[in-house]
Amino acid sequence: MNYARISDQPFVTSKDLTVRKPLSKEAKARREYFKTHKISFGVNPLTQRPEAIITKE
Repeated sequence: MNYARISDQPFVTSKDLTVRKPLSKEAKARREYFKTHKISFGVNPLTQRPEAIITKE
C-alpha cells in the first residue's frame, strides 16, 4: 500500500522510483501511424455491423 507521510523532504514515497523506459520500435511505429491517420467508427445502417474508416491525413 502506498501512502503519504510527513517528512522534511519535498517528496517521499515508500516505493522505488523507476526511470521511464524508451518505447519499442513497434510502439513508436504505432504512435506514428495514429498521428498520421484519422480513424473513425460507425455502424452500417443496412447490416447493423460496425465499420472502421481509416483515412491518411
